[in-house]
Amino acid sequence: MRSKAKRTTGLILGCSVALAFGGFGIKAGGQGTKATKVAIPAEQVIASIKTAIAAKPGGVRAVEIENEGGKSICEVEILASDGKTYEVEVDVATNTVVEVETDDDEDDDDQD
Repeated sequence: MRSKAKRTTGLILGCSVALAFGGFGIKAGGQGTKATKVAIPAEQVIASIKTAIAAKPGGVRAVEIENEGGKSICEVEILASDGKTYEVEVDVATNTVVEVETDDDEDDDDQD
């Protein structure tokens, strides 16, 4: 069994390589009907992913960068060991967790 440090290093390296070669889905968009282009340095995206995983450990399923209220938010979808999918929102500028939602929370919002 690999140590936690080796798994974390492997994840970071894997994300770095995937980001570099486009094999990891990152979607950038805005709040309005017209998408705002967002360009975030890879180092900041990786730091946001690490912060999200620290808040809710598990496997990364998707990453999305959005502009919300003038802030760049990195939304990381994580499949946790409890079998639930979580969306962790991280403020890219401050590298702090803004919100953690379960997939069920998100579905409730869509029904409004």
